[in-house]
Amino acid sequence: METKELIHLQEIDFVKVLIKVLELIIIKPFTLPLKIYKNALAHLSNTDADDSEESVLSSDFPLYTWFISIFDAIIVVIYPVGIIAAIIAGTNSFTGGLGSFLSVLALTYFSPLIYGLLRELFQISLKAILYLKIISNK
Repeated sequence: METKELIHLQEIDFVKVLIKVLELIIIKPFTLPLKIYKNALAHLSNTDADDSEESVLSSDFPLYTWFISIFDAIIVVIYPVGIIAAIIAGTNSFTGGLGSFLSVLALTYFSPLIYGLLRELFQISLKAILYLKIISNK
């Protein structure tokens, strides 16, 4: 039994594991907000497509599809509003300063993570309904 475990440990490339761990902990949190932002832009620009969730399910679930789309709209608006809020916070005499500017900018940059997670949690059931409808039509 110990021989099998030893063989499995020898097959593990610990350098690759370390690189992957560092990528997931350090790099991914900084690249993920931009990916979520780009996905929200793509979802909003493709709402008129025949195979989009809005086109297929809006007649059956208009409120739910609207609710999911609101998350995309909020994500798209976050960066422009956040930049304006950072400039105001940086120039405001009460909270003014570079620290306030950078704090608001950092909060703005990472906030699509929260809204993206919420959107994906709510969208799980919508995707299931969409796939069931596609399967039932075939």
